[in-house]
Amino acid sequence: MKGNNIKKYYKPMIYTVFVIYIFLLMNVLFFSDYYGRTQILDQYTYNVIPFKEIKRFIIYRNNMGFIYWLTNLLGNIIAFIPMGFFMPIISKHYKSFLKVTFSSLFISLMIETLQLYYRVGIFDVDDIILNTLGGAIGYILYKITKIIYKKIKRYTVGEKDGKISA
Repeated sequence: MKGNNIKKYYKPMIYTVFVIYIFLLMNVLFFSDYYGRTQILDQYTYNVIPFKEIKRFIIYRNNMGFIYWLTNLLGNIIAFIPMGFFMPIISKHYKSFLKVTFSSLFISLMIETLQLYYRVGIFDVDDIILNTLGGAIGYILYKITKIIYKKIKRYTVGEKDGKISA
């Protein structure tokens, strides 16, 4: 397959994987019983103090249990890594680190605001920080993957006069 044929073949697959990722993310964030999303709360709680919950999770990590710690700290980062990875692939508007990072921040803020408005989950500024970090890491992984792909392509396909030849 030549360059354009490869792009035509993989683009729909990439979009499909991204849509499935968004669907799964929204399901976990808004509807999952596992994360207490379906509980009716008499008094809604929220955190607007940056690093308050992150600090608490670090200090009391031994008391909370590994799974709880992993889910709350690393889970928020891991959940947004695909977002940062896919954004530059599916849209040419997200080719810079800052655009992807700020978009991750904005999307996370919107999610947390919806959680606050609908009283599903807990509005937590630390989630916004961790999700944004995840988006940034995803973008970095995208760039690393792109560099590796170009090097592999150069060695396996070869270059002739600056043009890719098979």
